[in-house]
Amino acid sequence: MIHNHSGYLFDSNIVIAILDNDQAVVSLVRQAQEEKRRIFFSTITECEVLSGIKHNQFLIAERLFSSKHMIQVDSIVARKAASIQSEQRSKGRRIKTPDAIIIATAYTASLILVSRDSDMNFITGEYGMSLLKV
Repeated sequence: MIHNHSGYLFDSNIVIAILDNDQAVVSLVRQAQEEKRRIFFSTITECEVLSGIKHNQFLIAERLFSSKHMIQVDSIVARKAASIQSEQRSKGRRIKTPDAIIIATAYTASLILVSRDSDMNFITGEYGMSLLKV
């Protein structure tokens, strides 16, 4: 895995923004390409996005989710997600399982998490992770 913050993990809401041709996200993708930063997606994002998109966006999404950009949910990610959920629950914060898995994926792969979800703000202070809001 990459351990130098040279890449991004895009949350599901960012992929949906790409499919909707959101200019802020489109320019981030261009900037990432210029800076040779790789873009990754969790297989959870693949599930969330493909389950809810319009028919005409399906082919684009399928192209985005090519195998070289996907990070599988393995046991290491699952266990990190579980510990994030239980730690946050003890602080009164409820993290949905897909969100916990996406956070854990970025954490274990040392990627910058790109999201529009304000529920993710805690990850910078509590886990020392980089979060980019677009």
